Amino acid sequence: MPPHSPGHASIVALLEQEGTHPLRGVFQMVAFERGQLLTHPDDADYIFVVKTGCLRAFLLAFDRELSLAYLRQGDMFSTHTRLQMQASEPTELFMARRTAVERVSAAYPALQYALIHGLAKVLGQTMTLLEDLAFHHARGRIARYIVRSAAQAGIDLQRGQVVPLTLGMEEMAALLGTTRQTVSTEFNSMIREGAFARERRRALRLGDVTLLKNWASGDAIRGG
Repeated sequence: MPPHSPGHASIVALLEQEGTHPLRGVFQMVAFERGQLLTHPDDADYIFVVKTGCLRAFLLAFDRELSLAYLRQGDMFSTHTRLQMQASEPTELFMARRTAVERVSAAYPALQYALIHGLAKVLGQTMTLLEDLAFHHARGRIARYIVRSAAQAGIDLQRGQVVPLTLGMEEMAALLGTTRQTVSTEFNSMIREGAFARERRRALRLGDVTLLKNWASGDAIRGG
């Protein structure tokens, strides 16, 4: 892989390098505990890269939260948006003022790629959430999340396949725009109807894949 080539691993590896190259010089590493909100000491815009852990990007309005995306290692984003960020687990970030990054970014295509990817990830999840809320009830949203999880893990939708889930019930509920109780109730109903079984914590073994696909597409009777 050539120096500064695009990719999540390359941008984190680049920022972890010892030395005084211009890019590393503008970033500082900041650690956040689980549940801690991402804050910065002034009103300046900051750009950050996730080194370890996970950040939840969400909107807050009228005391309600709407999760839009989860950013993980190598994901890059900016604080200039209206989104708020919260560490879902102990998290380390590389952070820098946006103006400082702009001065050196032309020499680092990987940096530009990572930022575009981060923005696209949040935008893509936002569009998915809007579609889910507009056209699918809770069961359909859950089924679509499982289908997406399988695709992201490179797993075919076939009976007996094990699909890993990156989110717990509460996180999933926030991402799907519903409540934890609704997700839990629908999950149990979907298990009873044979769509899948619990394999282990945050993993499902697929059963009736046709039923799951029908729920995901909205062709079957959907839960609340």
